[in-house]
This record gives sequence, C-alpha cells and structure tokens, in this order.
Amino acid sequence: MNTPQAAQGVQFLVDAKKEHMPKEAVTLDTEGGRRYFQSGKLVFQRQWPYQYALANQKDGSSKVAGRFAVAPLPGPNGPGVANLGGHNLAISAFAKNKATSLDFIRYLTGEQSQRANLLATSQAPTVAALYDDPEMVKKFPYLPVLKQAIANARPRPVAVKYGDVTAAIQGEMYDAVTGKKPVDQALTDLQAKLQPLTAQ
Repeated sequence: MNTPQAAQGVQFLVDAKKEHMPKEAVTLDTEGGRRYFQSGKLVFQRQWPYQYALANQKDGSSKVAGRFAVAPLPGPNGPGVANLGGHNLAISAFAKNKATSLDFIRYLTGEQSQRANLLATSQAPTVAALYDDPEMVKKFPYLPVLKQAIANARPRPVAVKYGDVTAAIQGEMYDAVTGKKPVDQALTDLQAKLQPLTAQ
C-alpha cells in the first residue's frame, strides 16, 4: 500500500474532503449515505443498485426522485474501476437437502426470478440479458452504465482475514482523510497492519 499510486489516491480523498465533502459524509455508511442523498444533502453518492428504487420513490420519502442519474465511478483520467462481489449463493457440505437447495438456487438465479427481483428492488440482476432488455432499461436507465461497470470491474483482493483487512484500511484512511495522520504515515501504518493479515 505504501506506493506513489496509493498516496496519490488517498491525497485525492483528503483534498476532496477539505474542498467538497460535508463533515458528516466522512463517517456515513451505505445506508447513512443513501438517506443523506435522498434528503438532498449530498450531491454525489456511490450508488448500490438497491438505492436506485428507493431514491426514486414518489411517496415523499425522497427529495431527489426523478432528479438524478447514474454515472460510472470517477477515476483520475476518466471512468474508474468498480470491484466485484455480492450475489453469492452456496450449499453447505453439511446440508441434508442438497438437491432441493440446488433447485432453489436455480429458481433464484433464473431469468423470471431475476426480473421480478429487479422490478421489486432495483438490485443488480445476475442474468446478463436483463441489462439490455428494453422494458428494464426504460424503468431502470442505469442498467447500461451498471453493465459496463461490471464488465470492467476487478475482483476484490483475496484475504483470509477480510474483516480485519477492511478494518485496517478503514481506520488508516479515516485518520488520513480527517487529518489525524499525514497520508504517507497512514499508508506506512497500513502496510505494517496488512503485512501479517495478508501473509496467510
């Protein structure tokens, strides 16, 4: 982590926090960010697909309904890169009804179920054809953007102690963004924390 590229990325966050970010945004989690965005307190929000339907509610719960669009994550010189993850289904080796479990997974991942889930929740479908379906694109104009983001996404780094790795990154980035540590020190400390966690 202690590289010029990482330092440039973290410095970008530090500068963005100083110049553009509301104080509260530093500690917002996914749901907190969604609520702030929907109430009109954030101009930008990293959007998880489920947020699209909620932010477009016409019941008065969203001040931004019909007034926002989705774009790729920004990068230093154009679109950035998203990371993969999320829609995982598995069958335990100890399950008593493995065949029934497999049938249920096939049902959940089938086009009919994926279409129904998309319509009900705006969550990203796992069936590629739905990203190009004219009816779905009309209702969810973000689908072509999301399809491109998924096509260019990279897998998250593999780590046995994923929770500990996440906590280390969050802690050091928080310290850098809030000015508790200089960027270089935060990255040096992060590297020291990650070394034993990623050695397995």
